[in-house]
Amino acid sequence: MISYALAFLASVVNATGNVLNRKAARDEPIQAAFRLRLIRDLLHKKVWLAAVGLMIISFALASAALGTGQLASVQLVVVLELPMTIIGGALLFRSRLSVRECVAIAAMTGGVIGLLVLLHPRAGPPATIGPSVWILASAANIAAVAILFMAARAHPRPATRAALLGIATGLCYGLTAAFTKGMADQFNAGGIAGVFSSWQLYACMTTGALSAWLLENAYQAGPLAVSQPGITLVDPVISTVWGVAVFGEQINRGTLLALTPLPLIAVAVGVVLLSRAPVLDDCMQPRPVKSAVPAHRPARLTGGVPGESPEAAAG
Repeated sequence: MISYALAFLASVVNATGNVLNRKAARDEPIQAAFRLRLIRDLLHKKVWLAAVGLMIISFALASAALGTGQLASVQLVVVLELPMTIIGGALLFRSRLSVRECVAIAAMTGGVIGLLVLLHPRAGPPATIGPSVWILASAANIAAVAILFMAARAHPRPATRAALLGIATGLCYGLTAAFTKGMADQFNAGGIAGVFSSWQLYACMTTGALSAWLLENAYQAGPLAVSQPGITLVDPVISTVWGVAVFGEQINRGTLLALTPLPLIAVAVGVVLLSRAPVLDDCMQPRPVKSAVPAHRPARLTGGVPGESPEAAAG
């Protein structure tokens, strides 16, 4: 239960950071996507720096949750940051949640609880993860992120780019969670000295920074309604795969496992509906770069006032 409480608190803090992050990112021009200029500009904004600070706190809470719980269960609880982001955005931007959004929040929350009850992730027999397993699993995950990123760069449609980048971000979040779990295990075994001497800490920092960069580009690439589902849904799926296949976590099987599509559908529907919430669009509209060319037509040489119609000048 401690891990669930820490994961929930991490999702609350991260949701607050998400709202501030979106507030900062919406002022960046579309042309900043895929460039380091995006991060450089954001570094000069106090709102974005506050968002980063909250995300660091959320990371610490999530790390503590992973140190006392399982990867699959913790990342499922963290999914609740999306409805909390919606609620926080509504409060910050003084918007009112619709009935559809309230139903979606209830569906997501109920679905997450249902998945936790049905899957019941728990630790397996103590085992040491060999270097070859880490390398192969990490390489497969990174390769998937790279393929999706290159496909997004090459695709002409903004909606498709946003969707591909959203999935890539979710994959990178899942990989970061796996490294965080490995780092937490090192802390349990050797304390703070074990953390700083572990390669997982530095791998986690690298993939965390990459995740943040992919997230900003997903926000800038196209509609949030197509990028957010990948960001939110892929993370817990990949984390569960890592938890079961690499960390040896155990989940329920048989009849109970056959029922998991029901809460999973509830979560997916909730994510899709919340991704279309007006409050997210309100705080994520990027501004276009102002053109140096005036939007109006140049005045004709009629002898009248600049911008005045020929009829007015004649009359």
